[in-house]
Amino acid sequence: MSIVSLYWNTVRYMKPSQVYYRVRKTLGMECSIGCEIKPISVGNEKLTLIAQMEKLDFDPVFLARFPVEELMQDHVCFLHQSRKFSWDEPWYFPDETPLWNFNLHYFEYLFPLVEAYRRTGNRMYYEKIKTCVEGWIKNNPRSAGGNGWAPYTVALRLTNWLSCFSYLYETVREDKVFYDRFINALYEQYVYLSGHLEKDLLGNHYFEDLKALILCALFFQDEKVLSRVLLEFKKQCNEQILPDGMHFELSPMYHKIIFEGMLRVAAALRAANVPDLEIEKHLQPMLDAAYSMEYDLDRLPLFNDCGNNVAKSLEALCEEAKNKFHLLPVFKKQFPNAGYYILEENDVRVIVDAGEIGPQYLAGHVHCDALSFEVFFKGKPVLVNCGTYAYQDALRPFFRSTLAHNTVRVDRREQSSCWGTFRTAKRQRCRCLEFSGNLLKAEMTDQANCKVIRTVELRGSKLTVCDHSRSNQLLEAAVHVVPCARLFELEDSVQIEGIGTMTFSGERKREQMPYAPEYGAKKDCAAWIVSEKGSLSFSLTIASI
Repeated sequence: MSIVSLYWNTVRYMKPSQVYYRVRKTLGMECSIGCEIKPISVGNEKLTLIAQMEKLDFDPVFLARFPVEELMQDHVCFLHQSRKFSWDEPWYFPDETPLWNFNLHYFEYLFPLVEAYRRTGNRMYYEKIKTCVEGWIKNNPRSAGGNGWAPYTVALRLTNWLSCFSYLYETVREDKVFYDRFINALYEQYVYLSGHLEKDLLGNHYFEDLKALILCALFFQDEKVLSRVLLEFKKQCNEQILPDGMHFELSPMYHKIIFEGMLRVAAALRAANVPDLEIEKHLQPMLDAAYSMEYDLDRLPLFNDCGNNVAKSLEALCEEAKNKFHLLPVFKKQFPNAGYYILEENDVRVIVDAGEIGPQYLAGHVHCDALSFEVFFKGKPVLVNCGTYAYQDALRPFFRSTLAHNTVRVDRREQSSCWGTFRTAKRQRCRCLEFSGNLLKAEMTDQANCKVIRTVELRGSKLTVCDHSRSNQLLEAAVHVVPCARLFELEDSVQIEGIGTMTFSGERKREQMPYAPEYGAKKDCAAWIVSEKGSLSFSLTIASI
């Protein structure tokens, strides 16, 4: 496609408001919430501490990402990349990706230090927290802009600072100089965010902006802003959270992140004696969706942009939902609005994506994964999609491509035209035709309007996948095996040691492809590409049942 065609077929799906606010942003104009922030006088201000979410803030899986010993030695590690950092230097590493640098400004690494200080009472952990926060305040003035003042990083940092402050309030209150500096920095970022909302992007970015403003409005007792932002937040909840509970960007990872944000907002409103049932009504279906997609599995299923080292653990989310709202998850096998379906027999679980790409106006996290599936045996992944790895990387186009997923394409053409880092031009459409628990039948129409019908059936110990072209065109499908498996390729089949046997119809070839179940870490996996005109079939017979 020509560059003009790419832009046209990307922009034409956007909301007019997105284009309008993108122009405003380009011209350096503000995008505000529509009302003034309440002025404060530090020292005389009235504050309301944000509700503590200990199961989330001190989730052991989350804390393990930032070993306290390394932080005390001034080492930070994000996305499997560790760096030495003195805190009193520019908060930017030119040889790291924008996402890595964004993580530096999120301040998630404060929580292991807070936990260590609460557990031991050792003052050195508190002093390190001060060093981190004061280093940011000193080296990231608003006038300098940069990653630290991107609205998304401001929103996440505000949320994390408010949470940490709730645990350290008594200690910080006695530390007058640091207290004043900290409250002033919080307030300055609150004011800034209120005028730099990401209405040009919408989706999870806009959600995070509004979430942070709600928490700040509660913290600073800013009732006018709280009332205004809550109205917009609830509108976004009704749009972004599908009736079946999934977040509309259809990433299992981002779903968990948004669910955490919903829990935080709902708990903070309850703690402030202003509970909101319109927000809380979304919690049970969101909990059910998170639980159903991951329960009893070693990792999240890899659909769209997704990795296993970003969101909080399922266990922590379930515990907080139970503790704060008395909610228990319900396992479901179908999410028709999102297009996810689960086939389960004995110890085998197959998760299939048979839905649309998500909101047409927001396709930045989309992959060419329509009709793709992942297979888990006794909770461990066996047949896998390739994952995400990184956003700003030369491998980004591969990880979004059709052949990076256990799915099919027509005439060697991508299902959707994914380009740039977060752009999608012409795109596929997908719909479920039939689902009966053990059988799923769905149709995908690719960017050139060519149709494929895929049937996925799980009976006893055998998974069968059949593809059919309505116009007898060349079909090409990929199947990827998790890297740790030992494989034996025979003339008519492929054996996976300890699992079972795969068979294919059509011409097949083996390739090595990168596999990234976590952001920032990849290894090679074996993949088989099979091709045939008109129809294809694949089967996996589990031998260990």
